[in-house]
Amino acid sequence: MSNTTRRLAFVAACFLAVAATACSSSGTKSSSTTTAGSSAPAALTIENTSFGAASVTAGTQFTIQNTDTVKHTVTDDAGSFDVSVPGGGTATLTIPKAGTYKIHCKIHASMHGTITVA
Repeated sequence: MSNTTRRLAFVAACFLAVAATACSSSGTKSSSTTTAGSSAPAALTIENTSFGAASVTAGTQFTIQNTDTVKHTVTDDAGSFDVSVPGGGTATLTIPKAGTYKIHCKIHASMHGTITVA
């Protein structure tokens, strides 16, 4: 085998090794991103300008999912929390004490609901 052929074979082997490593790393990142991106279902869902039922554990952060295209708030009637949730977006909330919390949307007066915290 000539020196040129050996060099080409070496370059090709190096290229394949680098390509295999890049593909392997890329696959790991994609899997990690997918895993990190997937989460438990929202504890409170806003849909068609109304709140769904919500039951959460005291002191645990939970997700609010707004499936509407407009912004809403999740506001405690007693004033202990007020969270803004963009249209099509999510927000998180932690309620530290057990109880039944009556909620409303400050933007849409017809929206009322309840969050039960155990």
